[in-house]
Amino acid sequence: MGNITKTKYRKKNMTKDWLLANGFRYSRLLSDDEAEVYTYRFPVYKYNKFTVLECEFKVALGEEIISVNVYDYNTNDKYAPFYYCEYGNYDNMLKEINGKIEGVLKKMKIYREEK
Repeated sequence: MGNITKTKYRKKNMTKDWLLANGFRYSRLLSDDEAEVYTYRFPVYKYNKFTVLECEFKVALGEEIISVNVYDYNTNDKYAPFYYCEYGNYDNMLKEINGKIEGVLKKMKIYREEK
């Protein structure tokens, strides 16, 4: 599976209509005069039926590269073990998170960038 944070993902021919139809939302916070940025958030880890972590896909309209990040639920605080997976004992949790992210990427037909 590899480390998702070090992998680039690409979706060819991505349009505003495709983004909106697939649940992406316009981000006023990340957009500016030169770029319209869209994000898509979904839960990736729950504890006692409560979402504690969510993944965010971020893309600028007109570009094909999609960035993937994991945050504490309903915040912009990145979940550190996702980025520094070689430290600590989070293997089972990270495997579950990565599996959910890969599933959504596959469903949206977003593919790993070929080198």
